[in-house]
Amino acid sequence: MKKNVIIAFLGNAKFDARCINMANSLFDHGYKVIIIDELAIDEENLESNRFKIFHVKTKFKNGVKRYWNFYCEVKKINNQIKPDIFIAADLFSLGTLSKLNEKCLKIYDCREIYSNLTSLAYKPIKQLFWTYYEKINYKYSDKVLVTAKKDKEFLISKYRFKEIKMILNFPNIKNKKSMINIREKFKIAENNKIFLYQGAIQTGRGIEQMITLLQHFEDSVVCIIGEGEHKQKIIQLINKLNLSNRVFFTGNIPYAELISVSKQADIGFSLIQPLSKSYKQALPNKLFEYGLAGIPTIASDFSEMKNYIVRFKLGIAVAPNNINDHIKAVHKLLKWNDSKLLINTVRDNLTWDSQEQKFIDLFN
Repeated sequence: MKKNVIIAFLGNAKFDARCINMANSLFDHGYKVIIIDELAIDEENLESNRFKIFHVKTKFKNGVKRYWNFYCEVKKINNQIKPDIFIAADLFSLGTLSKLNEKCLKIYDCREIYSNLTSLAYKPIKQLFWTYYEKINYKYSDKVLVTAKKDKEFLISKYRFKEIKMILNFPNIKNKKSMINIREKFKIAENNKIFLYQGAIQTGRGIEQMITLLQHFEDSVVCIIGEGEHKQKIIQLINKLNLSNRVFFTGNIPYAELISVSKQADIGFSLIQPLSKSYKQALPNKLFEYGLAGIPTIASDFSEMKNYIVRFKLGIAVAPNNINDHIKAVHKLLKWNDSKLLINTVRDNLTWDSQEQKFIDLFN
């Protein structure tokens, strides 16, 4: 009899690489997969003939009320299904672990250092709340997953021993061709170079630094794939610099089609700013997605990112706020022409295939 696995994620799973990769791997290895995510507004939600999917309609856009609404719905679905395995795919699903029966395998997928999130840096009361929330619910997990070595070290120092496994956030080698042609959609000339950022539009992601570079590279444009609460601030900067005809937003793109769109760009950016421990220790999956798309990356020279950038020759690591370094890196990468080697390197070393068996072994 197939075991039931619930993956709970407070967000739209259609655009979440990790949820989709985990779900597909579990299904391929004989598990019955149930995904619980948040009902997206003005976006397509995940549909699949492989998984049962519950889309929870939250009444609030953010804050503790949004979390509480989601938590109550997840608890209700969990009581109906009574899963054999429950994966809390982010901090906000962690509270459900305390309500599961003893026989259920409880896994906390700690994707980042939630107690040191950049979004909470100037909100001490909220930061205290979520830190305490994680602390009291962490103990209910049987196993914990992290996406970077530094995160594992942090959790061990903060919460003592737990079975912590590093499952890196690598992209899936299988992807679909997208109908979106960036140059046609935004009328970008063939001689113009495309600087790309993909991911959540949030403070401290280096989007401003990337846009500022357009003032030094007149034959270049910026394309931003994603959505987020910081978007209006980015638009204000674009207007201030009079660059509205050179910066384009695609909105969210389904994960399965992402690589197909990314490969239309020339340079990928991940200039994360040193605003929090979570950011300084980050190992964003966009580094590997850019590589799989065959485009080099300009990324911040934080230890986790720099290690992969240098070791696998994914691009150039620079000081996150040194504009001169950024300009030099762009000049160098605009002359770069080795997409096939980059794609092959990522395919051979840095895709979900290299993580899948380690992930599945967690359940044996």
